[in-house]
Amino acid sequence: MESGMRELEALLEYMVKHNEDHAGEIMDLATLAKELDKGEAYEHLIRGVDLLKDSNESLRMALTALRD
Repeated sequence: MESGMRELEALLEYMVKHNEDHAGEIMDLATLAKELDKGEAYEHLIRGVDLLKDSNESLRMALTALRD
């Protein structure tokens, strides 16, 4: 049971970091789309970053709940 808990915590920590990295990469793509005057693509990319950040908040909350 304890090893399963450690594994779950480790995976959640990894996923949070992984998602943060991807959010940064997607933001770079959004910047490029804006520079290319592709406003609709920019808006979708920004929305994707926002959703990823929301998802990460849920993952962080799950991690906190596991540790309580």
